[in-house]
Amino acid sequence: MRKPLTLWVNTMTGERLDRAALDTFRERAHRLFEANTQIFEDEADALTALGVVSILQLDAELVAA
Repeated sequence: MRKPLTLWVNTMTGERLDRAALDTFRERAHRLFEANTQIFEDEADALTALGVVSILQLDAELVAA
């Protein structure tokens, strides 16, 4: 049985993420932000740096282009 997918995608691989994968990336983003607060505004910024963005964000960027 396939795991339900979230509305988040790894832009480096093009893979839509399930909840477990998204949680793993969020944990990595949290640690990345804590270690580099001078570089990132917040954890969402660190998550984007890891290549993980919401499909809705991608859609909005495509519409704006």
